[in-house]
Amino acid sequence: MVINDAVYGSHHIHEPVLIEVLQSAALQRIQGVHVSGASFLVREGRDVSRYEHSVGVMLLIRMLGGSVSEQLAGLLHDVSHTAFSHVVDFALSNRAEDFHEQHFMHVLERSSIPALLQQHGFAISNILPLERWPLLEQEMPNLCADRIDYTLRDLLRIGFIDSASLHSFLAQLQNYEGKIVCRSLDAALWFTEQYVRLVLELFLHPRELFANQQLAAALRLALSNGDMQEEDLFLQDAELLARLQALHHHDIDHYLYYLQPALEVIEDTMGNGEKFALKARHLDPLVLQEDGRMVRCSELDPGIHRIQAILRQKTADGMYLKLVGPIH
Repeated sequence: MVINDAVYGSHHIHEPVLIEVLQSAALQRIQGVHVSGASFLVREGRDVSRYEHSVGVMLLIRMLGGSVSEQLAGLLHDVSHTAFSHVVDFALSNRAEDFHEQHFMHVLERSSIPALLQQHGFAISNILPLERWPLLEQEMPNLCADRIDYTLRDLLRIGFIDSASLHSFLAQLQNYEGKIVCRSLDAALWFTEQYVRLVLELFLHPRELFANQQLAAALRLALSNGDMQEEDLFLQDAELLARLQALHHHDIDHYLYYLQPALEVIEDTMGNGEKFALKARHLDPLVLQEDGRMVRCSELDPGIHRIQAILRQKTADGMYLKLVGPIH
């Protein structure tokens, strides 16, 4: 199988277990699940799927020398995401944003994945827990394949970075003692700046926040009314949206009305309206030194504290939003 990826280029996958997992129904479902929730409905360039991201994570782990087992973990790490991803967490008032993690084993065990892995000499116990894989997942402020891929992929898709700068950064990554590090300070600074831009200009964009909250309100109402069940959340985005629309419920239709490209929302700096709580995020990559030490980016260039402080302040303060249009 040849994978032509927008971020990592062309890769030949020859391991049967990886090919079959890629082709499984569980992985194919998340082709219709968007990483950014409802954002793609209101903003061009926000249509990355969980499948694209999962394939990207696998490829990055592969490029960094990760084992087939860790590549499988990368492929499977988002398999339990619901339609519209973290919008369901907002609908259920789940501040930890881990609904998909709570349901990971349930989704996996109901799929063909365990039997498929066994046929090729692997077991779920060889893959889980996902936290065992240091290239795949790391706590903030470290780099990991998951965090690197969604940052680069989202920014490339919307046009905030180009392929040349992206590939220059990738060339500076190294798997060192099981950690993803940058071989140059410039690469670490560049990625930190891009990550802050991702959070401030995409994740915290007023239009995207508002759209996700409107869809969350529609889902919350449908669930509380009994018009929708938990299993419905594991459909694809288009299927779930169609079911909400088919209810012809006045209040649900009101929320869904705003999910259109004409939506215009701004931050209300006067502090009026509804306040949106924001998830704290922080990044400070490790930079590999000539003597083999790994040093935080911020220790080598204290100037990075400025943009980190902007991000911390923004997420700590929360955000008030004002709807400009269209008015329903």
